[in-house]
Amino acid sequence: MNERLYPLDIQNPHCQLHNCEDVLAHLGDYVDKDLPLEQKTAIDNHLDVCPACSSFYASYKHVVDSAAKLREEETPLPVGVQNRLRKALNDRLGINLPLIA
Repeated sequence: MNERLYPLDIQNPHCQLHNCEDVLAHLGDYVDKDLPLEQKTAIDNHLDVCPACSSFYASYKHVVDSAAKLREEETPLPVGVQNRLRKALNDRLGINLPLIA
């Protein structure tokens, strides 16, 4: 587990259906609404009782929403800036956004 990415107690006693590590591993699919209802509900329940994951989710969602807004801008960012942002997001969040050619 990368402590830099997940600086929280993954042994949270409030976790019942999912532990923190499971929630963080599926957060991308949760935000994209790509989970079966049972998994989505379990993560909803976990976020309701786990302040650390709830806080991380809020930050993650903010980044995703901000990146989506960038796509809507009429003046796109230069490719170099986009690639630096994508690399930073990949490194920070452990995701795999492709670089722009």
